[in-house]
Amino acid sequence: MAGEITLKSFPFDSMEVLNEESSQMEPDRLYEAEIFRKYFAKFLSNGVYYGQYKNYGENSMKVTADGGLNIKVAKGAGIIEGADFENEEERVFTLERPTAGSRIDRVVVKLDKTLAVRETQLYIKQGTQSTGPVLQRDDNVYEICLAEVTVKSTTNITDADVADKRLNSSLCGIVNSLISVDGEELYQKFQDYIDSVTENLVRKDQDSTITGKLIAQGGIEGNVKGNLQGNADTASNCTGNAATASNCTR
Repeated sequence: MAGEITLKSFPFDSMEVLNEESSQMEPDRLYEAEIFRKYFAKFLSNGVYYGQYKNYGENSMKVTADGGLNIKVAKGAGIIEGADFENEEERVFTLERPTAGSRIDRVVVKLDKTLAVRETQLYIKQGTQSTGPVLQRDDNVYEICLAEVTVKSTTNITDADVADKRLNSSLCGIVNSLISVDGEELYQKFQDYIDSVTENLVRKDQDSTITGKLIAQGGIEGNVKGNLQGNADTASNCTGNAATASNCTR
């Protein structure tokens, strides 16, 4: 058909075809991992998973103090730019004590797409006395921050020194669907439909008034105006179950 334009799409079954350059039969549908990451990134946001998956729940990737200069990262999972990651066991890190004052470190999950790495990594990124370190986010590396930890030169780390950042959508976030529906608009349309049906509905369990032309089963036609209760018929030629109540037997 004239005017057809081929769009970028996937996946399709692969076939063995002749590569004219190599003179070898090769599959013609090979997909890079980047295509799959972009696909998932279209409808899943960055962050950690909450919910019932492996019972991680609200503790998924949670950071807590673990005595001394240690912090512990709980089991959990998440997604970064379409790439799935999972921490299947608790991880303990020992942070470096500053020589004076305090320092703000960040607990980071990093997606590294460079050919030399091609993986996700959990690690501690050191900051300064006043701010946490800048997260790297470019074409090859994307970092999310699970928590900020204030490390002091004179005292050990307590839970009060650990600031949970998982709910902060700019630093980490909870994985959500990017496909959204305006719930209020959808509800209103549904309610309008119900209202329109209700307006025209004659219920058997209540008195109702019908005004207009009534065509009864069996071909009887007439102008009916009156109150109907129960199953009523026209007295003379009733074959249906609706008519004026005064002239019918039930």
